[in-house]
Amino acid sequence: MRALIDRFDWSATPLGPRAAWPASLRALVSLMLDSPEAMVIWWGQDFRQIYNDAYAPRVDGNGRPLALGQPATEHWENGWAAVAPHVERVLAGQSPAIHRDALVDIQRNGRVEDTYWTYSFTPVRDDGDAIRGVFVISNETTPHVLGARRQAMLDWLRQRTIGVDSIETLQDAAAAAVRFHPGDLHEVAVTSGAEPPEAADADDGGAGTRVCISAQEVGVDANTAVVFVLSPRLPLDTACRLFLEQFTVLIATARHRIDTEARRRIMEAERDRLLLDAPVGAAVMVGDDLVYHLVNPIYALVSGRPAEAMVGKPFVQVYPELDGSPVHEKFKEVYRRGEPYVESQPALVQIHRNGGALDDRYFTYNLSPLRTPDGEVYGLMVIAVDVTEQVDARAEVEQLNIDLHSAARAKDEFLALLGHELRNPLAPIVTALELMRMRDRSTDREQVIIRRQVSHLTRLVDDLLDVSRITRGKVELRKEECDARDVLLQAVEMVSPMMEQRRQHLHVDIAPLHWHGDPARLAQIASNLLTNASRYSPPGAAVRIVAGAIDGQLQIEVSDNGIGIPEELLSRIFEPFVQGERKLHSAIGGLGIGLALVKNLSEMHGGSASARSPGSGRGSTFTVRLPFAAAPATTGTRQDAPRTAPADRGSRSMLVVDDNIDAADTLAEMLRSCRHRVTVAYTPETALQAFVASDIDIAILDIGLPGITGYELADIMRASGRNGAALYLALTGFGQQFDKERSAAAGFAAHLVKPVDVQAILALL
Repeated sequence: MRALIDRFDWSATPLGPRAAWPASLRALVSLMLDSPEAMVIWWGQDFRQIYNDAYAPRVDGNGRPLALGQPATEHWENGWAAVAPHVERVLAGQSPAIHRDALVDIQRNGRVEDTYWTYSFTPVRDDGDAIRGVFVISNETTPHVLGARRQAMLDWLRQRTIGVDSIETLQDAAAAAVRFHPGDLHEVAVTSGAEPPEAADADDGGAGTRVCISAQEVGVDANTAVVFVLSPRLPLDTACRLFLEQFTVLIATARHRIDTEARRRIMEAERDRLLLDAPVGAAVMVGDDLVYHLVNPIYALVSGRPAEAMVGKPFVQVYPELDGSPVHEKFKEVYRRGEPYVESQPALVQIHRNGGALDDRYFTYNLSPLRTPDGEVYGLMVIAVDVTEQVDARAEVEQLNIDLHSAARAKDEFLALLGHELRNPLAPIVTALELMRMRDRSTDREQVIIRRQVSHLTRLVDDLLDVSRITRGKVELRKEECDARDVLLQAVEMVSPMMEQRRQHLHVDIAPLHWHGDPARLAQIASNLLTNASRYSPPGAAVRIVAGAIDGQLQIEVSDNGIGIPEELLSRIFEPFVQGERKLHSAIGGLGIGLALVKNLSEMHGGSASARSPGSGRGSTFTVRLPFAAAPATTGTRQDAPRTAPADRGSRSMLVVDDNIDAADTLAEMLRSCRHRVTVAYTPETALQAFVASDIDIAILDIGLPGITGYELADIMRASGRNGAALYLALTGFGQQFDKERSAAAGFAAHLVKPVDVQAILALL
């Protein structure tokens, strides 16, 4: 508007050029143009208009000529008669006034509309202090006025429809609401059924717009609709439509209540008939005393009382033994609070049945409050199911489950003990092999064979314990960022001796890939698949491992041209202890748990394992897909790991304690061959004596000692006051994560699982 005013030819109007305007007018125009409020100045005898941007939409646009500089009377033709007296009073010098919610007729939306405004008229003086114009500030309040008026009508109608009990009374209330304020509605009619064709929204000539709204349109389930004829001086806008819908809601809700009450009487009769024929125990109680109104035959049967002896009597008179019982209190609570209750767990109820002694019975039951149309609770509907036989049967099943859990726990304990007992004899074998290698190289071939078989036996023990831990949820992944190619190549190295022995050809195609997961478990997955391929392929067969990124996942595929998998076995091939057909002449160990570990470890990483085969004798392919889980974000500058001083490779004074004499002696002999001074003890007593009598740098303690554990022995040694700087190493057949955490908590510097690699001990020392 500032730009339009600057360009406007004011010299062609009675105001004359802007430079000739009074200073007061120029100042007021400048102030007005900077204001966000709608403002207009009517200047001179013909009220020429000067206004700001907030006021412009009221007079400009929609194809109308620009009102700037034009007489106000031409643009406010319909409403000028209402404001002219106020303008004249201001021009005559009378005190300005504020007019609130004043009715002004305006030509808008193609019709003359009733609008409401709050406005003020302030005189504008020229430089000689003569009143030459009027300064107008106005705000339309039509939505507020109509909203308050319509809300008052709705409140009145709500009170009138609360107690209506017939369709005729409801129609009278709707018609009376029209007379409440005819300025909004000319006519209202309540109809039954769906919207009639002739009642669709239409313009009814001078009478105003005709609108029909059904109960379904406003979300009320009632067979009715309301037809409105609006005042022609009000638009059918969003606010009006909302008012009509609220009006319809009140009418439809009352109609729904009338229809519901009629249906209720019919439904109660139908309900009683259905309950009498119900296949479960059912009863209806009414009143504060819970008097039996209806009892069906099954309810009477489980109660141990004839129906005719119960109907018409209060609950406590029918069941005096239950007066004040939890069941009785729950019945009263549901009636009092009006909230349904479902007892889904068997509840013990002790009642006299058929005149006998107290009988322990178990019931599940539903309690539903019964209400009048106005929402007041007048009774209860009871559905009771006698589950005594099921409870007795469940008790037997629970005892069986307890027995099964005990057996499973015993099995887990047996597997852990089996692993310990199998590892104990392996320890001296591995150590003896190392001594043989150090002393005599003429038996290298025999040593390699023995070492390979010992490694195979150790692997079987580890796999067996892994399956037990995974099924019990005791395995935790130790994830880190790693090069999957390096990890998979380690797995290839683990199975290479087996394939070389069988003269099998291994083709490796592994792309470098960064992956975040447990590298030890990834190597275990790959080595298990390769071992499985070798085991079920004949000598000279071809085995292939391919790994790379496929569809955003790490995919490992191991294929062979071996004996294949029959179709009936494919769906169970990853289940524990399930094995394909193996000929006696080609059997190479295995317990049928390697593939089960592959599947479980893959799923623990959020991945999957699958197998396919064309059939027996046609080879097989196993595929593992693992997500590229993002590695945890790191902050700060990368620093190299602190360097440690080179290990002292000099002679150490050592104490080896193990009740397995062969294991203790061979380990001691091997350590002595490396120039260490070693004392051996086979019992806790002799071990403590040797510890107190000698200077000991390192104590290697077996955990499963007779009488006390290695943990307890270490505590006694520390408490003796001797060898305070000694280090303690745990050497045991128990290798689960829990065992390692326990030894660390007990102060052991390392946890070595039998059979331990001699080179690992030497590297640790």
